[in-house]
Amino acid sequence: MKVLFVIDTINGSGAERSLVEIAQNFEEYIPVFVHLYTGDQLKPNLEQAGIKVYSLNVSGPRNFSQAVEKLAEVYDIEKPDIVHSTLFRSDIVTRKLRSKYATPLISSFVNNSYNPLRFKKQSLSMQLKLRIVQLYDTISSRKVDFFISNSETIKQSKAASTLVKKDKVKVIYRGRDIDQFLHTKDEHNLESLKKSLGVENQRVLLNVSRLIERKGQLDMVNAMPSILEKFPDTVLLIAGHGVYEEKLKARSRELNIENKVKILGRRKDVPQLLSISEIFLYPSYFEGLPGALIEAMLSKKIIICSDIPENLECINDDSAIIFERGNVEEISKNVLRVMQDHEQYRALAEQAREIAVKKFDIKKVAAEYEVTYNTVIEEVTGKR
Repeated sequence: MKVLFVIDTINGSGAERSLVEIAQNFEEYIPVFVHLYTGDQLKPNLEQAGIKVYSLNVSGPRNFSQAVEKLAEVYDIEKPDIVHSTLFRSDIVTRKLRSKYATPLISSFVNNSYNPLRFKKQSLSMQLKLRIVQLYDTISSRKVDFFISNSETIKQSKAASTLVKKDKVKVIYRGRDIDQFLHTKDEHNLESLKKSLGVENQRVLLNVSRLIERKGQLDMVNAMPSILEKFPDTVLLIAGHGVYEEKLKARSRELNIENKVKILGRRKDVPQLLSISEIFLYPSYFEGLPGALIEAMLSKKIIICSDIPENLECINDDSAIIFERGNVEEISKNVLRVMQDHEQYRALAEQAREIAVKKFDIKKVAAEYEVTYNTVIEEVTGKR
């Protein structure tokens, strides 16, 4: 059996990386990847695992007609048993092909695309554009046979906002290799990493996220002066890339803490960064399913995170310190609490690891995907 994954790019962001890791753990299905647009950072990972990748490199971000034409050629070559699309542009392109090909189509719900907070932060013209996108998404969703959502929160919100029947949506959490994040304790290498980052003899706070407004990194920066008053040997590391980088750097300069806030860009050594950190901060305003939070759980990190529903599907008061979204004062107070008596909170980290192992084992997730594919194929085509 063959599944054709269609995705906008494979550059290493949350949904992209999660899908690659899931596909690498399939037992029954042969995965084939197609990325429509330029961006193939994860292509070597796939090819090394023996997974075929088509790079269509469609010109222009909204050139759907060219994307449809090129993707149809891949359909004809590969003849997949099922197609699984992820991210908006890929969803649109695969839906355009659904009437031509009888191949069952699954789409992913991976983020809270039409969150009211997102609309609130947009200009009137952008709100109108987003509503038009939402309408098109809603209408074209009727061509999809089934949906996989990465969280219950996203299932409820996205199904409601696109009028998708909830019995057509299954929640399957993103997974991780549950051992990868504990086998990083080589002290020599970790000391070398600290030296390369300029954080020797520093107490490290870590955030891993794209640099966009909704991730809440500005709240962390604003919390740092209060933390530094009590613990001047503290440094905040932010591993990620995005359009918000200059905003974060500018605010750090305004607060005269630019040497205490280090933006690292996209990193391939997140397990090692977690190993050198004392606290993992996750102040996001809304999410899909927070993969970086899951990685911190698997790494037995003390976690301080916002109280959004997406985070609370992963952790609870017994496994993390939870604060009100957007409350900068609570961030600083909670960090200070932990830094004053770190060992008091070790039990939270142990419980977080235990929860993550039960809920987010990549092998179990991959197996659940394959079972879902079998069910959808049988329901749509009557074959298995």
